[in-house]
Amino acid sequence: MDCSECILLIISFCCAWGMNSGLEKTVYGSLGSPTLLSITPKLQNFTVQFSDARWKRSALNGGTKTSTFLASYDGRNYTNYMEKRIKFHPENFSLEILKTRRTDAGHYEYTVNKRFEEQSLQFQLEVYERVSVPDIQMVSRTLGNESCSMTLSCVVNSGDNVTYSWNCSEGNTSQLLSYNDSFLHLSFTPGEGSVSCSCTARNIVSQQTTRFSSSVECANKPGGSLRNELVESIVPIAIVGVLAFGAGVTYWLRHRGQEEHSQLKEEKESCTIYSQVQRVEQQKSSRPPPVVKCSECTTIYVCATGLPPDTAQPPNPGLMTIYDSVMPATS
Repeated sequence: MDCSECILLIISFCCAWGMNSGLEKTVYGSLGSPTLLSITPKLQNFTVQFSDARWKRSALNGGTKTSTFLASYDGRNYTNYMEKRIKFHPENFSLEILKTRRTDAGHYEYTVNKRFEEQSLQFQLEVYERVSVPDIQMVSRTLGNESCSMTLSCVVNSGDNVTYSWNCSEGNTSQLLSYNDSFLHLSFTPGEGSVSCSCTARNIVSQQTTRFSSSVECANKPGGSLRNELVESIVPIAIVGVLAFGAGVTYWLRHRGQEEHSQLKEEKESCTIYSQVQRVEQQKSSRPPPVVKCSECTTIYVCATGLPPDTAQPPNPGLMTIYDSVMPATS
């Protein structure tokens, strides 16, 4: 073997080693959504030309590297070894994970056999959860003599590796990030009417935005941040509560007064009838009987208080009284 053949053999081995090493591409998958692993147009041409390709996944189990075949293509037919989890597209030889799980993250490889060498493309799949719509909350608000300020917080309920960014379009504001960029500190000068800011939460696979608008009044009184907010919210509620309580007491007193008035009226009516009866009885017992005008004495009282009977006339036996029978006639 001459030197030229040795050099050619070394170059062939180097090329073959380079073909086997392949290239690596990072793919970001969204949790619960389909993830597509696409090969390059060059590999697609090699697959059509040599008609021998396969998809596999590599993993380390206890320090040992293992490979799992996912799909293969022989030029006329293809075989899908995990039909419930993946889909092989023969038109472009790509591999689709139907519903991505966190356990799907890892190393994937597509290989084309070119007679005595291989051409491959490697993928590193990373799986992330999509971010939810962020919620903006007012953490504190301070009112001063010359300026006022507030601190806003932007948070999400779900999402991996989330970052935040703010954009304020109105008002003379200054941004100060505290702890991390999910907090925003705004300061205002007197005379500003309102402020409008938006918070964007994002990660490598998604992003969501929420807008916040608020009217701002810099009052000439010292502020107490969150305490002022509590007082401003509690005072109207307390006023409504006092008014409702007063209305309830007024209704109760009015209802009670009506009942007492009705009871007093009934007692007054019965008392009036009773007093009338009592007055009649008292009049009958206290007043002397009326004087009976009679030409003759028919009762003891008339005879005792009147003139003696005329002795010249004979007594009428039909009008004789007890007095006449007891007291003899006087001459």
